[in-house]
Amino acid sequence: MFIWGKRPEGELITVPAVEAELKDIRARSRLHIYETRVESPTTIALKAARDAAEQTGDIRSLSAADLEVLAKALEYNATLATDDYALQNVALHLGLKIEPIGQPRIKKERKYVQRCQGCGQRFEGEACPDCGTPARKKKRCMR
Repeated sequence: MFIWGKRPEGELITVPAVEAELKDIRARSRLHIYETRVESPTTIALKAARDAAEQTGDIRSLSAADLEVLAKALEYNATLATDDYALQNVALHLGLKIEPIGQPRIKKERKYVQRCQGCGQRFEGEACPDCGTPARKKKRCMR
């Protein structure tokens, strides 16, 4: 939202990691123009966000800043303004509302599972524990 220049309704809160990522002078100035509060998430909320990202299989797609933003939204039960589909997916899994900024909203909540390309077994981690074949993500709709 700071990059696109679209200001959502209501009070804005972000995390220090997002503030640090803003390199463009216009994006940094929007942070202050929008009177955005910058707060770190609690350890409990961060753990809940990480656990949810692991449950959906999006953990490998999310940065530390993404997890902090998700945790802060969880703390306040706030609407999450993001175009990141992995972040939207985890937010929906947690029951949070999302507001896309410049891209369409995801249509369905998904769970990503890893399946071995060699033997077809589902597993967690970077490689199949049975044969060592690297992981490949597969989409599966959640209901």
